[in-house]
Amino acid sequence: MTSDELLASRSLSGDLAAFEELVNRFKNRVFALVYRIVGQQQEAEDVTQEVFLTVYEKLYQYDNSKKFAPWIFRIATNASISALRRKKKVVLLNFEESYSSNYDPNYSALSTDPQFMFERKELEQEISAAIMQLPESYRAVITLRYHLDLDNQEIADVLGISRENVEVRIHRARKALRKIILQQKEERGRSYELSANR
Repeated sequence: MTSDELLASRSLSGDLAAFEELVNRFKNRVFALVYRIVGQQQEAEDVTQEVFLTVYEKLYQYDNSKKFAPWIFRIATNASISALRRKKKVVLLNFEESYSSNYDPNYSALSTDPQFMFERKELEQEISAAIMQLPESYRAVITLRYHLDLDNQEIADVLGISRENVEVRIHRARKALRKIILQQKEERGRSYELSANR
């Protein structure tokens, strides 16, 4: 199979079929990354298109001695953060859309247990809602780490920061996430007590 780097090189020489192949290879991962950061399907589709236009226009800036994936993910992350800043108001993630496309139903033997599935879905929803409350830089690092499964060095390449900085951000982002989730649980507990006492 032709490497991403070679396809990028061919695209730069005007080979449209090579660029099309690159788009096909990366469109799902780029969309997943953008969607996790912006949290709305229509907007994520628009930003994804914008990302591939930018890739096509800036391909001459790509250094083909380096891996192509971190370069395109950096463009996608920056475009997502710019979209959020333009909007200035974060739209909460539509949970159903978020997990329907990449939800794996074959999650061990427990996947037939309705109680387990309900609890797992509930936890996913809590985490998604909490991620949408994180600052942009934390949201990006969590998405790259846990949804795109990149290692710390790859994340550093995508974000243009040091590996150590990535480790610090992941640690802080997880801490912030935990705090948000605990607050949500506390608030739910309080509202349950209020309704029970009526």
